[in-house]
Amino acid sequence: MVTMQQIAEACGVSRGTVDRALHNKSGIRPEVAARIQEKAREMGYISTRQMPSLIKTWKIGVVLHSANSGFVRTLAYLFEHFPDKDLMPIEIILRTMHSVDIRHQLALIDELVEIEHIDGLALMPLANSQIAEKINMLSEKKGIPVVTLNTDIGDANRVAYVGPDNLASGRSAAALMGLVTGGKGHILPILGQQSGHYADSQRLTGFLEEARISYPELKILQPECCFLDSQLAQRITTRAIQADSDLTGIYVVSVGRHGVANALRQTGQIGKIHVIMHDITPTNLQLILEGITDFVIGQDVEAQGTRPIHILYDYLSNHHMPENRVQITDISIKFRCNILEK
Repeated sequence: MVTMQQIAEACGVSRGTVDRALHNKSGIRPEVAARIQEKAREMGYISTRQMPSLIKTWKIGVVLHSANSGFVRTLAYLFEHFPDKDLMPIEIILRTMHSVDIRHQLALIDELVEIEHIDGLALMPLANSQIAEKINMLSEKKGIPVVTLNTDIGDANRVAYVGPDNLASGRSAAALMGLVTGGKGHILPILGQQSGHYADSQRLTGFLEEARISYPELKILQPECCFLDSQLAQRITTRAIQADSDLTGIYVVSVGRHGVANALRQTGQIGKIHVIMHDITPTNLQLILEGITDFVIGQDVEAQGTRPIHILYDYLSNHHMPENRVQITDISIKFRCNILEK
């Protein structure tokens, strides 16, 4: 089946331009539309609107955990409002969970497979062998391709992974912390959870490795876990400030940022203790503007919220395996000099 993307590549235009030409929309010059329509006829294109019975609509399931975080809320929005949905015969079925419960994630996957009868799955996987086994079963026994996003299970039979190198993200955090502290003082890492989420463990590992190699005079305190509890993160931060006069930095590995910010406000330590966080969200950018956070490390949420669908659609429609099965998203860094105050 010829796709609009193939026509776009043949004509040297965007998919949106092809869509306007083939469906008589405004915003395109007549001569350009005529050229695209002629190329579509040459290539044997069949419009999904003209002959819907000949075109299969692919049902793609999406499962995301930690849905209470700003980053995952943005991911969910991108999947729900997938920008190319009108250009592809697809139906996206989104399931989110606030917890990191393995049984909950397995149940959502089973629901999508057995009740919704999905053709492909985009999965933000939890760190557990049962999830890897489920991916293998879907791929090998049911013929359902899986793309992992945000965190990967490298030994599972997934079609591709789209997301950050979490070890590199952690190393970046350590390098930034070393710069702002001059490589001296005590640093407290605060984890969101101790198990279930690869990002926490991988980021912390990268952070510890880089700090040990590049900033040996930094003392990294025993990591504390807030268990997704913002108020606990606030109490952890307050106790650390009161107990350790040499505390110079806090590394928020995933969640707990609101509690940390509240503790710094209440103890009058804003600007005195350096803070580094992950995920470029409006809330985190506001913490930079308030002077609470020094740096926020991003991981290209737009790519994670769109590219898995493109990969699955191409695999289902054209039986194409992606050229790069591990697609690492960009690490970006925001601080007070490169964000616009609204």
